[in-house]
Amino acid sequence: MKWSDELGVNVKEIDEQHKKLFEIINRAHEGAINKDKKEGNDVLNELIEFVRVHFSTEEKYFEKCNYSGAKEHIAEHLKLTEKVLKFKNDFDKGECDCSAFLDFLKSWIEEHLKVMDMKYVSEFKKCGLR
Repeated sequence: MKWSDELGVNVKEIDEQHKKLFEIINRAHEGAINKDKKEGNDVLNELIEFVRVHFSTEEKYFEKCNYSGAKEHIAEHLKLTEKVLKFKNDFDKGECDCSAFLDFLKSWIEEHLKVMDMKYVSEFKKCGLR
Protein backbone atom coordinates (compact mmCIF):
# COMPACT_ATOMS: atom_id res chain seq x y z
CA MET A 1 0.00 0.00 0.00
CA LYS A 2 1.26 3.42 -0.86
CA TRP A 3 0.33 6.57 1.05
CA SER A 4 -0.82 9.55 -0.95
CA ASP A 5 -1.70 13.02 0.28
CA GLU A 6 -5.22 12.65 -1.11
CA LEU A 7 -5.85 10.19 1.75
CA GLY A 8 -4.97 12.86 4.29
CA VAL A 9 -7.62 14.29 6.61
CA ASN A 10 -5.62 17.46 7.35
CA VAL A 11 -5.16 16.63 11.02
CA LYS A 12 -1.44 16.04 11.51
CA GLU A 13 -1.75 13.46 14.30
CA ILE A 14 -4.26 11.35 12.38
CA ASP A 15 -2.40 11.57 9.07
CA GLU A 16 0.84 10.48 10.77
CA GLN A 17 -0.97 7.55 12.35
CA HIS A 18 -2.44 6.54 9.00
CA LYS A 19 1.04 6.59 7.47
CA LYS A 20 2.22 4.31 10.29
CA LEU A 21 -0.67 1.94 9.56
CA PHE A 22 0.47 1.70 5.94
CA GLU A 23 3.95 0.75 7.19
CA ILE A 24 2.54 -2.01 9.41
CA ILE A 25 0.36 -3.42 6.64
CA ASN A 26 3.21 -3.30 4.15
CA ARG A 27 5.45 -5.22 6.56
CA ALA A 28 2.73 -7.80 6.96
CA HIS A 29 2.26 -8.06 3.18
CA GLU A 30 6.01 -8.41 2.65
CA GLY A 31 5.74 -11.73 4.42
CA ALA A 32 6.23 -10.86 8.07
CA ILE A 33 3.13 -12.80 9.08
CA ASN A 34 4.16 -15.85 7.08
CA LYS A 35 7.93 -15.84 7.72
CA ASP A 36 7.90 -17.19 11.21
CA LYS A 37 5.66 -17.28 14.24
CA LYS A 38 7.61 -14.69 16.25
CA GLU A 39 7.81 -12.12 13.48
CA GLY A 40 4.16 -12.63 12.58
CA ASN A 41 3.21 -12.32 16.23
CA ASP A 42 5.20 -9.08 16.54
CA VAL A 43 3.48 -7.52 13.51
CA LEU A 44 0.04 -8.56 14.72
CA ASN A 45 0.67 -7.21 18.20
CA GLU A 46 1.82 -3.94 16.66
CA LEU A 47 -1.34 -3.83 14.55
CA ILE A 48 -3.54 -4.47 17.60
CA GLU A 49 -1.81 -1.72 19.56
CA PHE A 50 -2.03 0.63 16.59
CA VAL A 51 -5.77 0.02 16.21
CA ARG A 52 -6.32 0.70 19.91
CA VAL A 53 -4.32 3.96 19.91
CA HIS A 54 -5.52 5.25 16.54
CA PHE A 55 -9.21 4.62 17.11
CA SER A 56 -8.91 6.24 20.53
CA THR A 57 -7.32 9.30 18.88
CA GLU A 58 -10.06 9.66 16.30
CA GLU A 59 -12.79 9.11 18.88
CA LYS A 60 -11.26 11.78 21.13
CA TYR A 61 -11.59 14.23 18.23
CA PHE A 62 -15.15 13.06 17.52
CA GLU A 63 -16.08 14.07 21.03
CA LYS A 64 -14.12 17.33 20.94
CA CYS A 65 -15.79 18.39 17.68
CA ASN A 66 -19.20 16.84 18.43
CA TYR A 67 -18.88 14.91 15.16
CA SER A 68 -22.31 14.04 13.78
CA GLY A 69 -21.17 10.72 12.28
CA ALA A 70 -19.41 9.45 15.39
CA LYS A 71 -21.79 6.58 16.18
CA GLU A 72 -21.52 5.04 12.69
CA HIS A 73 -17.76 5.57 12.58
CA ILE A 74 -17.18 4.02 16.00
CA ALA A 75 -19.23 0.98 14.92
CA GLU A 76 -16.80 0.52 12.01
CA HIS A 77 -13.87 0.76 14.43
CA LEU A 78 -15.41 -1.97 16.58
CA LYS A 79 -15.91 -4.26 13.57
CA LEU A 80 -12.26 -3.96 12.55
CA THR A 81 -11.04 -4.42 16.12
CA GLU A 82 -13.07 -7.63 16.44
CA LYS A 83 -11.79 -8.91 13.08
CA VAL A 84 -8.14 -8.22 14.00
CA LEU A 85 -8.51 -9.87 17.41
CA LYS A 86 -10.19 -12.93 15.86
CA PHE A 87 -7.41 -13.21 13.30
CA LYS A 88 -4.77 -12.95 16.05
CA ASN A 89 -6.54 -15.72 17.96
CA ASP A 90 -6.62 -17.89 14.82
CA PHE A 91 -2.96 -17.08 14.14
CA ASP A 92 -2.01 -18.13 17.67
CA LYS A 93 -3.80 -21.45 17.12
CA GLY A 94 -2.10 -21.95 13.74
CA GLU A 95 -5.43 -21.70 11.94
CA CYS A 96 -5.09 -18.42 10.08
CA ASP A 97 -5.79 -17.69 6.46
CA CYS A 98 -3.13 -14.98 6.34
CA SER A 99 -3.61 -14.11 2.69
CA ALA A 100 -7.36 -13.63 3.04
CA PHE A 101 -6.89 -11.54 6.18
CA LEU A 102 -4.32 -9.28 4.54
CA ASP A 103 -6.57 -8.82 1.50
CA PHE A 104 -9.47 -7.94 3.81
CA LEU A 105 -7.32 -5.53 5.80
CA LYS A 106 -6.05 -3.73 2.70
CA SER A 107 -9.59 -3.37 1.30
CA TRP A 108 -10.98 -2.24 4.65
CA ILE A 109 -8.29 0.41 5.12
CA GLU A 110 -8.66 1.80 1.61
CA GLU A 111 -12.45 2.00 1.94
CA HIS A 112 -12.32 3.40 5.46
CA LEU A 113 -9.85 6.15 4.61
CA LYS A 114 -11.48 7.14 1.33
CA VAL A 115 -15.07 7.06 2.56
CA MET A 116 -15.52 7.02 6.34
CA ASP A 117 -12.64 9.29 7.31
CA MET A 118 -13.40 11.80 4.57
CA LYS A 119 -16.83 12.31 6.15
CA TYR A 120 -15.31 14.03 9.19
CA VAL A 121 -12.83 16.28 7.37
CA SER A 122 -15.12 19.31 7.04
CA GLU A 123 -16.44 19.05 10.60
CA PHE A 124 -12.92 18.72 12.00
CA LYS A 125 -11.84 21.74 9.95
CA LYS A 126 -14.76 23.81 11.30
CA CYS A 127 -13.76 22.68 14.78
CA GLY A 128 -10.28 24.10 14.21
CA LEU A 129 -8.31 20.86 14.07
CA ARG A 130 -5.11 20.81 12.04
